[in-house]
Amino acid sequence: MAQSFRSGQIQEFSSKAIIEDWVAHYKKGDLLSALKKHWRKYVPQVYYTYSNPAKEERVARKLLFNPMEVFLCSGDPEDMFQQLKGLDRPSQICGHVFKMGEPTYCCRDCASDPTCVLCIECFQKSAHRKHRYRMNTSGGGGYCDCGDTEAWKTEPFCETHKQGLAQEEPVNPIEALPDDLVDRASTLFMSAMQYAVELLTWEQHDSLPVGLQPEGELPNTYVTMLFNDEVHTYEQVINTLIVAVNCSQKEATDFATIVDREGRSCVRTGQFEDCEKARSVIEKNTSRHGSKPLRVHVMHTTVVAHQQFALKLIPWLQSVISRSDGLRRLFCILTMKPQQNEMGLSLMEKILLADTQLWKVARVQSHQLFMSGVLLDQECKKQFAAMFTKQYATLMKDFIQDDHYRSVSITSISVQIFTVPTLARMLIEEHDLMTVIIKAFLEHCEGKLKDGRLVFDRNERNQAFKRAWYMLYDLKYTLSCRPSAEEWTPKLRSNFLNGFNSLLELLKAMQGMDAVTRQTGQHLVFEPEWENAFNLQLKLRDNLALVLDWCSSDKEVLISAFRATMKTLQSCKEKPELLKKEKVTIVNRTAKCIKYDVANQPVSIHTPVSRLMAGLFIQLEKFGLTYHSPEIYINPAKLDAVEMLEAPLRVQVLISQTQAGMWRRNGYSLLNQIFFYHNVKCRGEMYDRDIVMLQLGAALLPSDEFMIHVLNKYNLIQWARELYEIGGQDDPVRHSETLAEEFLSLLIILLSERYVPGVGKVTPEDVVEREIIHQLCITPMAHSELVKTLPEDANHETGIEAVIHNVADFKKPTEEQKGKFDLKPECYSRYNPFFYHYSKSDQSKSEEAQLKRKKQAGLDQALPPPEPPPFSLQFTPVINLLECDVMIQVMEVVLARTQRQRSRSCPEGQFERILHLIGLALHEQRRAIVDGNTEFDFLSKATKRGKSILYYLETLVGDPNITHDAQKDLLTWVLKTLAEVRQMKNEPVAMETLESLTTFDSKQQEEKKKKAAKAAKRRAKIMAQMSAMQKNFIKDNAELFEETSTDLPHAGSDMDISETAGPRCRVALGPMQTPVQVTGVNKGMCILCQEEQEISFSGRAMVLSAFVHRSTVLSTAKSSVECDEERDPLLTPSTLPQGTHTSTCGHIMHADCWQRLFDSILAKERRRPLRIRHHLSYDIDKLEFLCPLCECLSNTVIPLVPPLATLSSDSERREVDLSFNDWLDGIQKTVHASIMAERDKESEEESLLFQPCPISTITKMMAESVARNFQLLWEYVYDDASGQFSEGMKDMLKKFTRDVYCVGLSVHPDDENVRVPVLTWNTCAYTLLTVEQCLREEQKPVFAALSSRQTDCLDSLVKVSAVVSQIISPDMIKRHCVRLLSALIPDSLGKKRKESQCLLEMDLFSYLTVLTMTLPSLHSDAQLFSINTIPMGGLNDLHALHLTLTAHLVQIILQHQPTEGDSMETESDPQAEAFAQVYCKLRSQAGLPCVEDLIPWQVFHYVKEACLPFLRSAALLFHFLTGVPPPQELMEPCSVSQEQVTICGYLSLPTSLLSLFTEQGDVITSLISRWCSSPVLKAYMAKNGKDMPRYPLPVKQLVPLPHDYSDLINQVSTFTCPKSEGDDSRAPTMCLVCGQMLCSQSYCCQTELHGSTVGAATAHTHSCGLGTGIFLRVRECQILLLFGKTKGCFFPSPYLDDYGETDQGLRRGNPLKLSPERYRKLHKLWLSHGIPEEIGHQLESNNSLMGIEWQHL
Repeated sequence: MAQSFRSGQIQEFSSKAIIEDWVAHYKKGDLLSALKKHWRKYVPQVYYTYSNPAKEERVARKLLFNPMEVFLCSGDPEDMFQQLKGLDRPSQICGHVFKMGEPTYCCRDCASDPTCVLCIECFQKSAHRKHRYRMNTSGGGGYCDCGDTEAWKTEPFCETHKQGLAQEEPVNPIEALPDDLVDRASTLFMSAMQYAVELLTWEQHDSLPVGLQPEGELPNTYVTMLFNDEVHTYEQVINTLIVAVNCSQKEATDFATIVDREGRSCVRTGQFEDCEKARSVIEKNTSRHGSKPLRVHVMHTTVVAHQQFALKLIPWLQSVISRSDGLRRLFCILTMKPQQNEMGLSLMEKILLADTQLWKVARVQSHQLFMSGVLLDQECKKQFAAMFTKQYATLMKDFIQDDHYRSVSITSISVQIFTVPTLARMLIEEHDLMTVIIKAFLEHCEGKLKDGRLVFDRNERNQAFKRAWYMLYDLKYTLSCRPSAEEWTPKLRSNFLNGFNSLLELLKAMQGMDAVTRQTGQHLVFEPEWENAFNLQLKLRDNLALVLDWCSSDKEVLISAFRATMKTLQSCKEKPELLKKEKVTIVNRTAKCIKYDVANQPVSIHTPVSRLMAGLFIQLEKFGLTYHSPEIYINPAKLDAVEMLEAPLRVQVLISQTQAGMWRRNGYSLLNQIFFYHNVKCRGEMYDRDIVMLQLGAALLPSDEFMIHVLNKYNLIQWARELYEIGGQDDPVRHSETLAEEFLSLLIILLSERYVPGVGKVTPEDVVEREIIHQLCITPMAHSELVKTLPEDANHETGIEAVIHNVADFKKPTEEQKGKFDLKPECYSRYNPFFYHYSKSDQSKSEEAQLKRKKQAGLDQALPPPEPPPFSLQFTPVINLLECDVMIQVMEVVLARTQRQRSRSCPEGQFERILHLIGLALHEQRRAIVDGNTEFDFLSKATKRGKSILYYLETLVGDPNITHDAQKDLLTWVLKTLAEVRQMKNEPVAMETLESLTTFDSKQQEEKKKKAAKAAKRRAKIMAQMSAMQKNFIKDNAELFEETSTDLPHAGSDMDISETAGPRCRVALGPMQTPVQVTGVNKGMCILCQEEQEISFSGRAMVLSAFVHRSTVLSTAKSSVECDEERDPLLTPSTLPQGTHTSTCGHIMHADCWQRLFDSILAKERRRPLRIRHHLSYDIDKLEFLCPLCECLSNTVIPLVPPLATLSSDSERREVDLSFNDWLDGIQKTVHASIMAERDKESEEESLLFQPCPISTITKMMAESVARNFQLLWEYVYDDASGQFSEGMKDMLKKFTRDVYCVGLSVHPDDENVRVPVLTWNTCAYTLLTVEQCLREEQKPVFAALSSRQTDCLDSLVKVSAVVSQIISPDMIKRHCVRLLSALIPDSLGKKRKESQCLLEMDLFSYLTVLTMTLPSLHSDAQLFSINTIPMGGLNDLHALHLTLTAHLVQIILQHQPTEGDSMETESDPQAEAFAQVYCKLRSQAGLPCVEDLIPWQVFHYVKEACLPFLRSAALLFHFLTGVPPPQELMEPCSVSQEQVTICGYLSLPTSLLSLFTEQGDVITSLISRWCSSPVLKAYMAKNGKDMPRYPLPVKQLVPLPHDYSDLINQVSTFTCPKSEGDDSRAPTMCLVCGQMLCSQSYCCQTELHGSTVGAATAHTHSCGLGTGIFLRVRECQILLLFGKTKGCFFPSPYLDDYGETDQGLRRGNPLKLSPERYRKLHKLWLSHGIPEEIGHQLESNNSLMGIEWQHL
């Protein structure tokens, strides 16, 4: 009814009358009421709930949008828009809005910040493509910054947008528009926008605004509208909908997909009562367990229709304003103009503030309107930015309470505003933006304040606070571009300092948060919350660095900021009653120390205010200021240096005590805090700042006083005194020893860590160089590993590229390894073993690596301190620590204890650190002498009379207490350096000391050499003794060694088989077959019971674990494969559309041992309750298991069969003289007789048509001599003793054939099915073909490159295929054989009026394999069991190969597509010319044209090359069947002709292919003629034409990929979800086998497969690869491997950056190029059927993969 009603209304529609009515109302100033009248009538008809989208769009354009465009343009819209476009000036800004997944490019050299990006078109036409750039994919939204001069430091324009530069002064584009158009556009834009805003924010669900309410009563038609949130999962929504609206799983999934994509979906339509019932069920079902229910409303259909139209109006407005710059400017001005009746809000503000009320698609459309409107108009952008800033706090408050992702929130637009430097500075200067952002954040933090300090609840996992963090990102954007000295204005200073004070408020609330107190009695019961505080610290890290950067650019700002920080720090002080002081004295030096015991009182790692002060302090020297400058004086008095020192010193003591094991009972939370405190992400604003603060304290305080404060805090005052003696080894002793080491390490850090600009005289490049040197001292590193260890700046840059080549050499990547950086030899001297960014493990690894390096180079083992750069002026007093009395006392005390024979302390670590400190002091002394500085005089104190430092050092030379070579050598280095420094002062003692040291050094070296020589002599003596004992043992046990092989046997080795004939001409087939002689017993060792067992037919069966699966790897078929359970597998199609592949790991087990193992696995899995079963790397329901030794995925076992040559002795061989012609005649007669034998019994089953007739019937038709020889072929000697198979062997043969049958056809077991043996023969052929293709792809000889696993597999598989006849009914095998032979005898089926098989449709190697296995049974006696029905490589096998090869040559000739010959003259080759005649004759018989200027040698060479894969495969087959070793020539690379001749010789074939057609008799000639003239063949060729397979069948390749990864991303960015009407695919995935693009990991593209729901990739895997798939996830840049429905893994992408590394998820963003080696490796994995095994291994080794639901990908 609704449809016909609507159609009727459309017929009455008159566009002209409507526009005239609008014009009349417009002139009266009342256009909106006329528009509403029109919309009231037509909108409900157009946007009716059940309309199909395409028709809806068409009708809407006719009834609603076209009239508005005609009214706007007052004529033809296209003409007017064309004219308006002509008025625009060329744009210098690109403004291309990015779609999801589109590639973006950021120049790391030229971009102002990482948010400045180019689209691919601009990038490819810009100078940046030759710079260092970062590539990524867009999440949707955002636009190209090409042409925006503020976004780029240099080269802001691409070639296209440079044209916009040649412009005059900017003019208002509205002035270029006709006046009447401006008036009409103003009225229409305002009317449309008012309507859109009103309807999108309309909250009444059953009535409409004034002017839109239809006349009369509304019909009772409602919808249940379900809205999206980011709280409930897909599954919850789907399950709820199934119950609430009584729909199917598929319908519910579609609803859920629409809700997720668009933000809302109509899930029920009907009367109000029905819709209300559905709503209540949805709310009830989704509000369980206290969670927030899904938002769902019952809405009238007319309200929905109008909202849908309002939604469509927004993109329409967007398209209209994009037609003209003037229209865009006009629209922006109008929508940002305050409205009188809207509380002074403009329409733009209203929709801004209503953002959280809108559903997802409405939000996205409105954001795109902003992007293409105000943000592309530079003038309006400023006004919009001010408006956005004004409403910022409200918008963020709404966002925090919202449940949608940031990407669909209007707050995400901040990145487009705050990253523009002039806009950001304007907003700070005029609108106090910095304060606005921080105050908004502080407002959210108010609820977490306790006593003025932030406190986070232990159980708090609140999303709201995480959403508030986005404000800190906005602050970072705002500060990302520092003003220069000239750009500062008084107002900018004032407002920046306002913001700075607000930041201090936040930091003050963080000062001292999460304080910890040491647990002494019992372990902590609950781990305290610590993560939120560190997350907050991480988010603030870049902001603090940027604030310091701003402060450093202006003296006035720096002074004000420093004073404000000092005041804040003063206000953070503890109460005076807690700050008690005590006097502490050491060596007559006294200091007043703060009495605070870290071991017993609360300590916090978070001290951001004091760290900020440290950051500001190091900027003072830039402006000639110091701590004592009058400009930074504050009242009350400045903070005391001791109090400044207190907070960072407590943190260092806390960490040292933790290292000493004193805080064990405080749990993991403290350890985690300490880890992150030192972590590269946090340390810049935490640890490093604390060290600077301590260095500041050391510079401001007298050195002795500073030392006493530190010793006191470490509780080491007693330790530092001479009389300190300790007894026992209880905890306090160990604690003091460790604390002493930590104390000395801290002193080393304070004195040597000067690589901070402002602390030492260094540049930022020096800092990065030093970090790189110390990381590479641990081990050579890949670029990505190195980058992870370096701190990033606010733009995510480490500065590594600028300096890395100064200090390291790059080793290029290999196929297996990433490229790595090696430290240059000259840089090792800069290594400091106490580098403060080393963790304990890094320190020990680096020391070990350096000692090893020095030892290999024959250098001494000393690791002396490198000479540090000089301190900056205000930090210079720090070096006085080295010569102060307390330091000298500490040095002497430790050296004295090291020397003492019975010191109960363990001062080794302390001794090493003291030597390091002395070394630093000597470096400083040398510098002081050079600079003429007489104030620093460590030397005189170290060499004073009596027991001085020099005395102790000299006494310790050769002291037995020093056991480590490194410490001995370091002591020597210190003494040498001390002597050198004394020599610089011309002290006479120095020369003597130097000489004595040199003498001692040489003595030490001689002693080391003597020891090494003694050790070598002793080793040689022991080795000689062992060798003599070994020889004697072998001599005494000679018999044992004769019987036993020294090598461990593997499955493929069989036993030692040697030929009796010489190796000159080995033949595998026919009368000339090279006999093989078995020498020794073939044994295998069971990996389960470790028993050795002889491999025999009648003994205890042994098996190999194996894996069988279906495959399409060799397929050349055009279409995808569907599994046909009823297909007949006997004749394999030539396109090899599917096959069954078998592989094995080669590990041997007893059959019964394996059975017990499998039964135990099965019982274990069945005992496991269903609810806790997890996905394993194997599926027990599919009989899968893991090899017990190598954990290789397996699903069956292959029985081990001894060499078939052992079944018959030479005496049993009968000499048969039967030509190929006579043999073929007999076979032909057999086939004819066998099919005709039952031709009258038409009621019988068709299988009976192939009942072989007795051999006596055949021989009657032959000449007597021929008949006798033909009969001899099937006469056997029956040997019951050798021929009896054990039951175990039979059971394992049955199991293997059953498993192959079940897997190959995806059917249930059926041992009686006639197809059971055929599948075993087929998997043998398919596996042989696969191995041959793998070898051919790698251009390797057929026998030289077989791996042991391939050898084991083929050897077992071929032999099992040969003996399958022993467990199958002989009649069944005979019928298979006759059917097979009838395929090559075209007229044999004609009498039954049944079409024969076309020769060109068959794969003849598979045919040969099955024929070889079945032919011995053709005329065997069914009554007697015969072991000799097994193929042995006799005359039958040779003639079968002749026949099959001839047929294959005919295939090659008929399917050849000759090309025009080149004119190159060659010598005539009679053989080639004769072959060319045969070639032309056969093609003419088949009705094919023959090329006139055919070049014989080309054709001959082509045919040789084309038949080579068949011959190589046949050589493999008969080698493993007969055991005859291949000729040596097949082990080495050779030419095509040579290889063909050698294989033909090995297979006893004529070396000339021509003789197969001319010298084999009349029977084959006749047969060839019938093949070529067959109507079936001609029909096939006519049908398939150029699509026929050509020989040699090419090795199938994976799809070609573009060289540059960005090209691939760009191609994929246009791919849309096939089921979502043009919606961008979130996870586009490319099948690397066929190239098809899929929408993976998405509910929209899920399908049903075998009764379960699977994702697009899994479904495609089934049709394209029969369960095995290999995909490239384009946006993640990773390979996805799938097998079956529940197994998969990820694999490195073949795309690498310049450093030879992959970039999964494009996290680093380096340009990626395709690595041909990696892609070949991936291709090899796929071609060799290694994917299931790779998945199995990864699932076993990586537990994180277990939780992935692979079926949904």
